[in-house]
Amino acid sequence: MAITDNMRMTLKVCQLYYEENLSQKEISSQMGISRPQISRILSNARENNVVTIKINNPFLDETRLEKILMERYGLKDALVLNTGKTGEQENDLDEFGRMAAECIDAYIMDHNRVGVMSGQTISSLVWAIKHLNRRGLEFVSLVGGMGSTSVNWHANAIAQRFSECSGGSCYILNAPIIVQSRQSRDILIQEPEIASVLQKGAACDVVIVGIGQINMDATNVKAGTLDNEDIQRLKDAKAVASVCTSYLDAQGNIINTELNERTIGLTLDQLKKSRTIALAAGRSKVESIRAALSSGYLDVFITDLDTARVIAE
Repeated sequence: MAITDNMRMTLKVCQLYYEENLSQKEISSQMGISRPQISRILSNARENNVVTIKINNPFLDETRLEKILMERYGLKDALVLNTGKTGEQENDLDEFGRMAAECIDAYIMDHNRVGVMSGQTISSLVWAIKHLNRRGLEFVSLVGGMGSTSVNWHANAIAQRFSECSGGSCYILNAPIIVQSRQSRDILIQEPEIASVLQKGAACDVVIVGIGQINMDATNVKAGTLDNEDIQRLKDAKAVASVCTSYLDAQGNIINTELNERTIGLTLDQLKKSRTIALAAGRSKVESIRAALSSGYLDVFITDLDTARVIAE
């Protein structure tokens, strides 16, 4: 009879291992059974429900929604945060940023080059970080400045703040995100300093991005970069979301618009070799979030519980 078929022996080994917290080496010495045999006994006991393991998970709803998001959109990971809020108000976004700040280091390794986009959501994250416990990091601005207001939302400010929190270095993009003409853009991106930062951005290990709406509540509108006519042209082109400097339709397809020809920054396609972490929260963003998730460019998605429930419906 195989040792795994001996129920009395199996129970003794399981009690010593699970109830008395003896190691496999200690059980082997006490019972005169080899460690490989003990390992087989323990594995067989679990497979045949002699031993069942229960995980007391206080985040059951969040875990369920994370699994749905990962399976539905092909994500490598999803993180759902229960802020107890809806994510629509400024103080809601601050709480979301605070909770995300406690988790972001899990997605960044030592000596990574990290690209950052502009936006309110990423700003709420970075200004909530006290210390990023990683070594040798580089942070790169992936887009130009959005205007003269709301400076904390700018990618340059976010990259600098990240570097201060980690003791790393940063590279800022000294250019506006949108210029008046394609000719102006072509001239600027050939400037050695700007070209160098864009080149570094395209070679990031990780990029942290937000998901923007196509309406007058968009960060680019609030910062003065886009106006009502720009938003209307994007809507006419069927755009429902912006990620990086790319605009997406409801199915997640990238739309080429006249704005793209005047934009200084990295597109989703240029960042496809990087691990892309997207943060977004709020029911008003659900259509934009679904489009971004459907694009296939995102690897990790971080959102709040209320938003995740709506997306999963």
